[in-house]
Amino acid sequence: MSGQYEKYIVREPKIVDSFEKHASGKYQILMDDDLVPGAEFFIVGGISKRIYQDNPLTKHTHDVNETYLFLSRKGDSEIEVELGDETYNVLPPASIYIPKGVPHIFRYKRIDSPLTVVAIVQGGTYKTFDV
Repeated sequence: MSGQYEKYIVREPKIVDSFEKHASGKYQILMDDDLVPGAEFFIVGGISKRIYQDNPLTKHTHDVNETYLFLSRKGDSEIEVELGDETYNVLPPASIYIPKGVPHIFRYKRIDSPLTVVAIVQGGTYKTFDV
C-alpha cells in the first residue's frame, strides 16, 4: 500500500563501510535527511555479537545533542564511556544522553551475547569535530 506518508518509512537502511571517528565496520543508517528529506534526526544502529575495535575510536564532539541506546541481556555487555574528562562503566541495558559540545568516546570491553546499539543524533546529518 502506498499513501501520502509512505515517504517517511525507511524500508532499506543505507549501509556504509566506515563511520567518521568510529571503529571500522559496516554501519546501518536508519534515518537521515537523504533517506527522508526534511528528517531532523540521524539514526544509526545495529547488532554486535563480538567486539570490532581493532583500531581505537577518536574522542570527538557534535554541535547537536546525541543519545545512545545499548540493549542486551542484563550484565552480558560492558562499555567504558568517557564524557568530558570523566570515565564511566556502563552495563546494558542502558542509555546515554550526550549534550552538544561534550567530548565523548566509547570502548566496548565485553560482549557476551548480542548487543544492539542505536545512536540518535539531532539533525539530519552526522558531523563530528575533533577535541
